[in-house]
Amino acid sequence: MKKRTVLNTTLMCGALACFSLLGCQNTETAKTAKVSSIQADTLVSLKAGDEASPKCKVSIDYMYLEAGDEKDSISAIINSKIQSIAFGYKYSNMEPKEAIPAVVGKYTQDYRDKLTKFYEADVHNGVKPEDIPAWYNYEYEITSELSLNNDSIWNFSVSTFKDTGGAHPNTTIKWANLLAKSGKVLTKEVVFRKDKEKEIIGLILKHLIDEVNQRLETDTITSLEGLKQNGALLDVELYIPDNFLLLEDRVSFLYNRYDIAPYSMGEFIIDVPYAEIETMLNRK
Repeated sequence: MKKRTVLNTTLMCGALACFSLLGCQNTETAKTAKVSSIQADTLVSLKAGDEASPKCKVSIDYMYLEAGDEKDSISAIINSKIQSIAFGYKYSNMEPKEAIPAVVGKYTQDYRDKLTKFYEADVHNGVKPEDIPAWYNYEYEITSELSLNNDSIWNFSVSTFKDTGGAHPNTTIKWANLLAKSGKVLTKEVVFRKDKEKEIIGLILKHLIDEVNQRLETDTITSLEGLKQNGALLDVELYIPDNFLLLEDRVSFLYNRYDIAPYSMGEFIIDVPYAEIETMLNRK
């Protein structure tokens, strides 16, 4: 996923003036905190000591905040929140440099715990090395992005790719917005007016229709029924997703594979300009 462009302060503050929680102001944390990253790349054999056995590969490229000075207490709060989003609550209170090795260890240990007995049974039953099924080989790849939006909001995204022996690999993406001044996560309940839910969904639907038309290189889809005829929204009604980003001139909504369409259609990123959605943001 490509990084977004540098923000235009005037445009951002104008679009979000009604949403006071975002506070178009500089903060000490935003000025002093620095984005750092941790990389991990591990390959382990399914059976310890047996290099010919299947492998599990785990690759992580993770971004986090490094406090600028001892007065910066917000970076630790933000790191805790994004680690919980990326890896689960049990990792939220770890330092980033402790959390990443722990995540790698969890993936590799679970791999061995799950598959070793089946592999040993195959070997015991005379299955030749060249005939060992490929699904014994697992792969995980986690990448993240963390960027400061107008000195007010940290935009966080984490993408988790898994190839664990199923019909096909899958990628799940999570997005989050956090206030730079406090570390508060801006959920959809905080950002969007409840009484405008239907209108927001209507805007998303309009842009979803445009997106599907573009993908299929047509202009014939004009309604919900047209989306259904092309495979989307067959088993679920459209909704405001938990995954969204408050960006420079728009709100981006993310639907992962399977959320609103089959795997083959991929994920959907639906952009709604602030000019269309501004009045539907909370004013409190």
